[in-house]
Order: sequence, then C-alpha cells, then structure tokens
Amino acid sequence: MNTHAHFDHIGAISTLIEFGDYPFYLHKNEIELLKSANEYTSMFEIENIIIPNIDKVLIESTLLNFSGFQVEVIETPGHTTGGVSYLIENHLFTGDTLFSGSIGRTDLPGGNLDILLNSIHKKLMPLDELTIVHPGHGKDTSIGAEKKINPFLQS
Repeated sequence: MNTHAHFDHIGAISTLIEFGDYPFYLHKNEIELLKSANEYTSMFEIENIIIPNIDKVLIESTLLNFSGFQVEVIETPGHTTGGVSYLIENHLFTGDTLFSGSIGRTDLPGGNLDILLNSIHKKLMPLDELTIVHPGHGKDTSIGAEKKINPFLQS
C-alpha cells in the first residue's frame, strides 16, 4: 500500500514482489505519476526503477481489511494529486503529506500547497491527538504534537 507514486516510495516495490505474492495498492490519481516515475529519477540523477503493476486501484477513501487489521484509506492530496494516508488503529502512515515539524514539498508536478494544507487540516488534524504519525521520511510524531509545534499548521 503506497501513499503516493514518487520514485523514492515505489522504487523497491518490484523487488519486494519478487520475494512474495504481495499486491500493490495505489490511488487512481497516482497512475500517471507512476508511469512517469523514471522521468524524475533522471532529474535527481538516480538509476531508473522498474515500474510495478498496480494490483488494486484505490478509488476513494475506503476501508480495507488485512488479517484482522482494518485500514482506513484517507485521501490527502497536495504533495501529489492522489496522495493518501493510512490509519491503522492509532497509527497514521502519512507518506510525504505530514512530517514531524513540517509538511511535504509541493514544488513537483501535481503538488499544490493550498490543497495539501486543506488535506492536513480537514482530514488529519481532526484525528485523536494521541494518533502516532509515521511519515515517509524522518522521525515519528503525533497529531497532538503537530498541532503544537508544526509552523505550517499554526493559524
């Protein structure tokens, strides 16, 4: 289950699939970004990656179940057009939407600061303050901590 399709988040998917029968989940609004992932690897002077095939296209916010775990898919566009976050119990996996003390970049194609801030304020900040946030990069944080310290979320 990927939060978005930037090369640094999908680069190892094809290798992982070689080791097991793992399905690849991605939001429908990320398909074009997935197809063009190697355009960005060259921009950052990184080797091309093998673009994985999508097994399950996520269409909207939904609930998924895996081995007794309920996963809530929360649409959080802004870093990319089809970015999502995943809530499993009190653990939120945000990819590059929300970081400890920061937010995802919006200067790449599909990024939009206003949409990103709207996603965070309307979809993530209403979650319980004790929700543990696991960003795609950097250290873990919590919704409560981000409300207090994140300069991008201050009024």
